[in-house]
Amino acid sequence: MIETTLRRLAAAAIAFAALVPSAFAQHALRMAYVAPPPVWGPIADRFAQEVDARTKGEVKVQSFGGGQLGSLPQNYAGLRTGQIDMMLADTGTLAIAKGGKDFNALFAPYVFRDQAHFKNYMMSPTFRDMLAPVEKEAGFTYVGYVSDRAPRQLTTSNRKVTKLEDMKGLKIRVPETPTILEVMKAWGASPTPVPASELYLAMKQGLVDGQDNGFDAIAGAKYYEVQKYAMRIDYIQSGLMVLIAADKWARLTPAQQTAMREAAAETEKWASKMTWDVAEKSLDVLKKQGMEIVEPDLTGFRRAADEVTKRFDGEMWAKGTIQKIQAVK
Repeated sequence: MIETTLRRLAAAAIAFAALVPSAFAQHALRMAYVAPPPVWGPIADRFAQEVDARTKGEVKVQSFGGGQLGSLPQNYAGLRTGQIDMMLADTGTLAIAKGGKDFNALFAPYVFRDQAHFKNYMMSPTFRDMLAPVEKEAGFTYVGYVSDRAPRQLTTSNRKVTKLEDMKGLKIRVPETPTILEVMKAWGASPTPVPASELYLAMKQGLVDGQDNGFDAIAGAKYYEVQKYAMRIDYIQSGLMVLIAADKWARLTPAQQTAMREAAAETEKWASKMTWDVAEKSLDVLKKQGMEIVEPDLTGFRRAADEVTKRFDGEMWAKGTIQKIQAVK
């Protein structure tokens, strides 16, 4: 009888041990992003699907777009305080993170030669070296790069910009990053931070004259309904990344962490192709919707941007940061 009891207890213990990892491994993570859902939603959804498939349902990612969980600064703070679990964000916004000052250099206009140069930087030891102290100080872990973004352009509702002088006095909505704010000032514009979720209405009501985004985002968010001119200035290259709160990352098993990184890499293959396909088609959409595509003389833009970059070297980012970035092959 004692032997039978022991066998039953042993069987129960084995069954319980088998259940514990599975129960412990279940995670539901909330991922925030500030862009309108039609713009970044497909990428967020694809990442969530990849995570679900690669973790066999052990990790679920639910996304909240359009700033539902707060502005960019609030989202970065939320990763530290536990208010959100994850972020889908533009790589340049790392400058907002605690300790992320050097990443202001990513939004220095024309710092990258082209998108290929930018992407090589994101995969380089230079990027990882810059990121490591920020991850520690800001309380998050970088999961991975999930998509290229089309170069940032300029749109306006009331003025065609063909040269730098045409920028004077324009109220341009820009991201909440110091570098872009300062460069817009150097270009003569009045930079006006507005949450991405409120941008369409702000342009419709005339609170701002224009904004800077890629052609794909302009078409996807239907900004052509409230904007007349689209200027091709290709002034910033960037991409989308996924971040996760450090404590949430620590609770994942090594296998789940690997699956998350693999999900990001797989999402990037699909999303970057989609981004460039959509960007190309978006120009036709904008034209058909009545927007005029303008090719400004960029000489003055580049000269003013270079002056700003030199002025802030050693102040807005550590001296030599731009040189390290541009040295990446």
